Amino acid sequence: MSLSSLAGIIASDGHLAKDNSTIYVINKDKKFIEDVQNMLEMYCGKRGKYKSAKSGFGSDRYLLRVNSAKLVKQLNKVYNVPIGNKSATIVPPNINQKESLEYIGGWIAGDGSVTIDRTRPKIEIWSKSSAIIHWVKDILEKETIESRLFTEKKKNMFILRIGKKEAVKKFYSKVIIPHHRKQIRLQQLCS
Repeated sequence: MSLSSLAGIIASDGHLAKDNSTIYVINKDKKFIEDVQNMLEMYCGKRGKYKSAKSGFGSDRYLLRVNSAKLVKQLNKVYNVPIGNKSATIVPPNINQKESLEYIGGWIAGDGSVTIDRTRPKIEIWSKSSAIIHWVKDILEKETIESRLFTEKKKNMFILRIGKKEAVKKFYSKVIIPHHRKQIRLQQLCS
């Protein structure tokens, strides 16, 4: 997978620590964490470690940690992944369309879903950042992939939904989700 995919994963399902040298990713899917562990090793030459951790809701998660000041700096500079607490705005500046699509695939791997709504396939991503959701919509529009925006006021979340079968198929032809279960699910829904 590309560095752009990894940046999308970290921006959505992880963070860069304030120490400027540690990358964290947390997810409930152990296989996904192991895949991210391999990706991180490929880009920084270090094999991170993960452990089981409880989330704030009491469910099991896996927390992956790797130290690489060089990769932290690159993710922050090139992809605008914030160091420390994630802000309301995480929009990658100055990356090309191909990298943007890879980044979106990574974001969906972390904070997205591939499901069925009634009988139609559906892809959703969500964020507290209106800016990232609008950025994703703009990138998809360049590929003529139709999507809709929603706001869930109770959770202060913004949602982007690709809900038409033709749009989901076009998305599948352009974007790889670096999460084995979600990518297989998308493939099944499009075949």
